[in-house]
Amino acid sequence: MYMELGDLYIYKFIKEYLDEIAIVHYKKGQYIAYSDENLTEIFYVLDGIVRVECVTAYGKTFLVDELAKNEFVGRFSYMYEQNLFCDIKAINNVSLLKINKDTFDKLQKNPEFLKVFLYKISNRIYCMYKKLIMKNLFDAEEIFAYYLVKNSAGDVFNFKSTNELCNIFSMSRKGLYNVINKLIKKAAIKKEKASIIITDRDQLLKLSVHVREFNVTNGSNIKFDI
Repeated sequence: MYMELGDLYIYKFIKEYLDEIAIVHYKKGQYIAYSDENLTEIFYVLDGIVRVECVTAYGKTFLVDELAKNEFVGRFSYMYEQNLFCDIKAINNVSLLKINKDTFDKLQKNPEFLKVFLYKISNRIYCMYKKLIMKNLFDAEEIFAYYLVKNSAGDVFNFKSTNELCNIFSMSRKGLYNVINKLIKKAAIKKEKASIIITDRDQLLKLSVHVREFNVTNGSNIKFDI
Protein backbone atom coordinates (compact mmCIF):
# COMPACT_ATOMS: atom_id res chain seq x y z
CA MET A 1 0.00 0.00 0.00
CA TYR A 2 2.79 2.41 0.86
CA MET A 3 4.53 1.77 -2.46
CA GLU A 4 1.32 2.35 -4.41
CA LEU A 5 0.55 5.65 -2.71
CA GLY A 6 4.04 7.08 -2.29
CA ASP A 7 3.92 9.07 -5.53
CA LEU A 8 0.64 10.81 -4.72
CA TYR A 9 0.69 14.56 -4.26
CA ILE A 10 -1.19 14.23 -0.96
CA TYR A 11 0.90 11.30 0.35
CA LYS A 12 2.83 13.47 2.81
CA PHE A 13 -0.47 14.49 4.40
CA ILE A 14 -2.12 11.07 4.56
CA LYS A 15 0.84 8.78 5.32
CA GLU A 16 0.18 8.68 9.08
CA TYR A 17 -3.48 7.78 8.48
CA LEU A 18 -3.04 5.01 5.90
CA ASP A 19 -4.50 2.39 8.24
CA GLU A 20 -7.73 4.43 8.28
CA ILE A 21 -7.95 4.92 4.51
CA ALA A 22 -9.28 2.27 2.12
CA ILE A 23 -8.56 1.78 -1.57
CA VAL A 24 -11.82 1.07 -3.40
CA HIS A 25 -12.49 0.04 -6.99
CA TYR A 26 -15.50 0.62 -9.24
CA LYS A 27 -16.16 -0.79 -12.69
CA LYS A 28 -17.16 1.26 -15.74
CA GLY A 29 -20.74 2.51 -15.36
CA GLN A 30 -20.94 1.72 -11.65
CA TYR A 31 -22.30 4.38 -9.29
CA ILE A 32 -20.01 5.54 -6.49
CA ALA A 33 -22.79 7.55 -4.84
CA TYR A 34 -26.41 8.41 -5.61
CA SER A 35 -27.98 11.84 -5.24
CA ASP A 36 -30.29 10.76 -2.41
CA GLU A 37 -27.50 9.10 -0.43
CA ASN A 38 -26.16 10.71 2.73
CA LEU A 39 -22.50 10.50 1.73
CA THR A 40 -19.99 11.56 4.38
CA GLU A 41 -16.80 10.08 2.87
CA ILE A 42 -14.33 11.96 0.70
CA PHE A 43 -12.76 10.20 -2.29
CA TYR A 44 -9.43 10.88 -3.98
CA VAL A 45 -9.02 9.58 -7.53
CA LEU A 46 -6.06 7.24 -8.02
CA ASP A 47 -6.90 6.08 -11.53
CA GLY A 48 -9.70 6.44 -14.07
CA ILE A 49 -12.35 9.13 -14.54
CA VAL A 50 -15.47 9.82 -12.51
CA ARG A 51 -18.44 11.94 -13.53
CA VAL A 52 -20.58 14.13 -11.29
CA GLU A 53 -24.01 14.76 -12.77
CA CYS A 54 -27.54 15.80 -11.91
CA VAL A 55 -30.41 13.80 -13.39
CA THR A 56 -34.00 15.00 -13.17
CA ALA A 57 -36.97 12.73 -12.53
CA TYR A 58 -37.86 12.94 -16.24
CA GLY A 59 -34.37 11.96 -17.39
CA LYS A 60 -32.66 15.26 -18.25
CA THR A 61 -28.96 15.10 -17.39
CA PHE A 62 -26.71 18.01 -16.45
CA LEU A 63 -22.97 17.38 -16.41
CA VAL A 64 -21.49 19.05 -13.34
CA ASP A 65 -17.90 17.84 -13.51
CA GLU A 66 -15.52 15.11 -14.68
CA LEU A 67 -12.55 14.25 -12.50
CA ALA A 68 -9.36 12.30 -13.11
CA LYS A 69 -6.26 11.32 -11.13
CA ASN A 70 -5.27 13.44 -8.10
CA GLU A 71 -8.68 15.10 -7.72
CA PHE A 72 -11.07 14.96 -4.77
CA VAL A 73 -14.68 13.95 -5.25
CA GLY A 74 -17.57 13.75 -2.80
CA ARG A 75 -20.63 15.58 -1.52
CA PHE A 76 -18.78 18.87 -1.00
CA SER A 77 -21.98 20.89 -1.16
CA TYR A 78 -22.67 19.65 2.39
CA MET A 79 -19.70 21.70 3.59
CA TYR A 80 -21.51 24.84 2.44
CA GLU A 81 -24.86 23.73 3.88
CA GLN A 82 -26.17 22.96 0.40
CA ASN A 83 -27.13 19.83 -1.50
CA LEU A 84 -26.72 19.74 -5.28
CA PHE A 85 -28.32 16.27 -5.49
CA CYS A 86 -25.62 14.85 -7.73
CA ASP A 87 -24.79 11.27 -8.69
CA ILE A 88 -21.14 10.21 -8.85
CA LYS A 89 -20.44 7.60 -11.51
CA ALA A 90 -17.39 5.72 -12.84
CA ILE A 91 -16.82 6.55 -16.53
CA ASN A 92 -14.29 3.75 -16.81
CA ASN A 93 -12.72 1.40 -14.28
CA VAL A 94 -11.62 3.59 -11.39
CA SER A 95 -9.62 3.29 -8.18
CA LEU A 96 -10.05 5.76 -5.35
CA LEU A 97 -8.94 6.46 -1.82
CA LYS A 98 -11.91 6.43 0.51
CA ILE A 99 -11.38 8.84 3.41
CA ASN A 100 -13.95 8.66 6.19
CA LYS A 101 -15.26 11.73 7.99
CA ASP A 102 -13.18 11.24 11.16
CA THR A 103 -9.94 10.96 9.18
CA PHE A 104 -10.86 13.92 7.00
CA ASP A 105 -11.52 15.98 10.16
CA LYS A 106 -7.95 15.22 11.27
CA LEU A 107 -6.53 16.13 7.87
CA GLN A 108 -8.34 19.46 7.90
CA LYS A 109 -6.31 20.50 10.94
CA ASN A 110 -3.20 20.53 8.76
CA PRO A 111 -3.12 24.01 7.10
CA GLU A 112 -1.09 22.74 4.13
CA PHE A 113 -3.53 19.93 3.38
CA LEU A 114 -6.47 22.31 3.76
CA LYS A 115 -4.83 24.74 1.34
CA VAL A 116 -4.45 22.02 -1.31
CA PHE A 117 -7.98 20.70 -0.77
CA LEU A 118 -9.67 24.11 -0.91
CA TYR A 119 -7.63 25.15 -3.93
CA LYS A 120 -8.71 22.08 -5.89
CA ILE A 121 -12.36 22.52 -4.94
CA SER A 122 -12.49 26.28 -5.57
CA ASN A 123 -10.69 25.92 -8.91
CA ARG A 124 -13.32 23.48 -10.14
CA ILE A 125 -16.18 25.65 -8.87
CA TYR A 126 -14.69 28.62 -10.71
CA CYS A 127 -14.45 26.61 -13.95
CA MET A 128 -18.08 25.50 -13.61
CA TYR A 129 -19.14 29.08 -12.92
CA LYS A 130 -17.32 30.28 -16.02
CA LYS A 131 -19.10 27.66 -18.15
CA LEU A 132 -22.42 28.91 -16.79
CA ILE A 133 -21.51 32.51 -17.66
CA MET A 134 -20.52 31.42 -21.18
CA LYS A 135 -23.85 29.69 -21.67
CA ASN A 136 -25.65 32.93 -20.81
CA LEU A 137 -23.38 35.26 -22.80
CA PHE A 138 -23.07 33.29 -26.04
CA ASP A 139 -25.40 31.18 -28.13
CA ALA A 140 -24.96 27.42 -28.57
CA GLU A 141 -23.56 27.77 -32.08
CA GLU A 142 -20.74 30.06 -30.92
CA ILE A 143 -19.83 27.78 -28.01
CA PHE A 144 -19.95 24.64 -30.17
CA ALA A 145 -17.71 26.26 -32.79
CA TYR A 146 -15.22 27.22 -30.07
CA TYR A 147 -15.24 23.68 -28.68
CA LEU A 148 -14.61 22.15 -32.13
CA VAL A 149 -11.68 24.46 -32.88
CA LYS A 150 -10.15 23.89 -29.46
CA ASN A 151 -10.55 20.11 -29.30
CA SER A 152 -10.12 18.92 -32.87
CA ALA A 153 -7.05 16.97 -33.94
CA GLY A 154 -6.18 18.68 -37.19
CA ASP A 155 -9.60 19.10 -38.76
CA VAL A 156 -11.18 16.05 -37.11
CA PHE A 157 -13.14 16.01 -33.86
CA ASN A 158 -13.94 12.53 -32.57
CA PHE A 159 -16.58 11.87 -29.93
CA LYS A 160 -17.83 8.74 -28.18
CA SER A 161 -21.56 9.30 -28.47
CA THR A 162 -24.28 11.88 -28.98
CA ASN A 163 -25.12 11.53 -25.28
CA GLU A 164 -21.56 12.54 -24.40
CA LEU A 165 -21.90 15.76 -26.44
CA CYS A 166 -25.31 16.48 -24.90
CA ASN A 167 -23.76 16.12 -21.44
CA ILE A 168 -20.81 18.36 -22.27
CA PHE A 169 -23.05 21.16 -23.52
CA SER A 170 -25.99 20.48 -21.17
CA MET A 171 -28.13 20.34 -24.28
CA SER A 172 -30.98 18.17 -25.52
CA ARG A 173 -30.47 15.93 -28.54
CA LYS A 174 -32.79 18.19 -30.53
CA GLY A 175 -30.79 21.28 -29.56
CA LEU A 176 -27.49 19.58 -30.43
CA TYR A 177 -28.76 18.39 -33.81
CA ASN A 178 -30.00 21.92 -34.58
CA VAL A 179 -26.55 23.38 -33.91
CA ILE A 180 -24.76 20.70 -35.95
CA ASN A 181 -27.21 21.04 -38.86
CA LYS A 182 -26.80 24.83 -38.93
CA LEU A 183 -23.02 24.46 -39.23
CA ILE A 184 -23.41 21.77 -41.89
CA LYS A 185 -25.70 24.07 -43.94
CA LYS A 186 -23.06 26.80 -43.67
CA ALA A 187 -20.50 24.29 -45.01
CA ALA A 188 -18.36 24.83 -41.93
CA ILE A 189 -18.45 21.15 -40.92
CA LYS A 190 -19.62 17.75 -42.05
CA LYS A 191 -20.56 14.78 -39.87
CA GLU A 192 -19.27 11.25 -40.33
CA LYS A 193 -20.55 8.70 -37.78
CA ALA A 194 -18.67 9.51 -34.54
CA SER A 195 -16.61 12.30 -36.07
CA ILE A 196 -17.12 15.90 -37.08
CA ILE A 197 -14.90 17.11 -39.90
CA ILE A 198 -14.05 20.81 -40.02
CA THR A 199 -14.39 21.97 -43.64
CA ASP A 200 -14.10 25.73 -43.05
CA ARG A 201 -11.94 26.50 -40.01
CA ASP A 202 -11.90 30.24 -40.75
CA GLN A 203 -15.68 30.33 -40.48
CA LEU A 204 -15.57 28.55 -37.11
CA LEU A 205 -12.85 30.90 -35.90
CA LYS A 206 -14.92 33.92 -36.92
CA LEU A 207 -18.05 32.49 -35.31
CA SER A 208 -16.25 31.71 -32.03
CA VAL A 209 -14.11 34.85 -31.81
CA HIS A 210 -15.90 36.34 -28.80
CA VAL A 211 -15.93 33.03 -26.92
CA ARG A 212 -12.19 32.67 -27.53
CA GLU A 213 -11.58 36.22 -26.29
CA PHE A 214 -13.61 35.42 -23.18
CA ASN A 215 -11.36 32.41 -22.48
CA VAL A 216 -8.03 34.20 -22.84
CA THR A 217 -6.15 34.55 -19.54
CA ASN A 218 -4.07 37.62 -18.76
CA GLY A 219 -0.94 35.73 -17.64
CA SER A 220 -1.13 37.17 -14.13
CA ASN A 221 1.47 36.06 -11.59
CA ILE A 222 -1.11 36.22 -8.81
CA LYS A 223 -1.52 32.50 -8.29
CA PHE A 224 -1.80 29.93 -5.53
CA ASP A 225 1.54 28.43 -4.57
CA ILE A 226 0.43 24.80 -4.99
